[in-house]
Amino acid sequence: MSNPADVPAVSTERKPPTLEVVDAQIHVRGEVEQAVAAMDAVGVESAVVDIAPPETYVLPSGVTRYDYGFVENAMARYPGRFAYMARFDPADPELDELMERVAASPGAVCVRTSDGAALESGGDAPILAAAGRHGLPVMVYLAGRHEALMRYVREFDDVQFVIDHCGLDVHEFFSSGSFAHPAGFYVDALMRYTSFPNVAVKWSHAPRMSRQSYPFKDVAEQLARMIDAFGVERLLWGSDYTVVRDHHTYAQSLFCVRDSDLLSESDKEWILGKTLRQLLHWPARHQRA
Repeated sequence: MSNPADVPAVSTERKPPTLEVVDAQIHVRGEVEQAVAAMDAVGVESAVVDIAPPETYVLPSGVTRYDYGFVENAMARYPGRFAYMARFDPADPELDELMERVAASPGAVCVRTSDGAALESGGDAPILAAAGRHGLPVMVYLAGRHEALMRYVREFDDVQFVIDHCGLDVHEFFSSGSFAHPAGFYVDALMRYTSFPNVAVKWSHAPRMSRQSYPFKDVAEQLARMIDAFGVERLLWGSDYTVVRDHHTYAQSLFCVRDSDLLSESDKEWILGKTLRQLLHWPARHQRA
């Protein structure tokens, strides 16, 4: 793996505005001005925020509730730039009412689950059932637990699933500085979902799979393979730039897709924004009534 400091500099020149770029995941809490500056620098129009660490409070019953005041304020200050993922405690007795309220919010575009133990035990089932009732897509960090997710995919066929981070267990990278297998190994694992139209893949953390330096051509080849298998309408790009910056920059995360000669301009348009707008029902500012 190359050190980010050793990677050749890349141009920060923006593509023409006809290519709208929407980031499917950034972590922000308290540094919204820096996030906007980073997005502007690389040419990202909008981003979906996962507040990290989440703002929570605990009820006397022990149930955890999540607060989105920070990102809602950011949305008011920067119209059209941000939306957010909502989280829920599956043990909350008011889960359905909370989900209904979130679904009615213009800022909440999806739900996120990231508890691997709950995924394997079936503990996320109440969240998925409520998301299905209220039409909210669900982003799932499965960390390689494909068999556990597949049970949910079959059971909740009315739920739009989005697999986070190419299905990777990103902690494997944190612990060793690299993944144990080449990119094709992890993409092979995703192929089991091709016949399930309610499953999409968030192409985030993908450069970490590379055995090459920027522009990570070996990973771009796997993205082209994913396009052939899934179609561009089920693939959406995300950076998670505050987490991956130990390996690659925000610009490199985007430009390895935006400037790839293995993808068509139509492929890029879908993966870099159009798929997210469609799957998450988040219209661009100029499309809103």
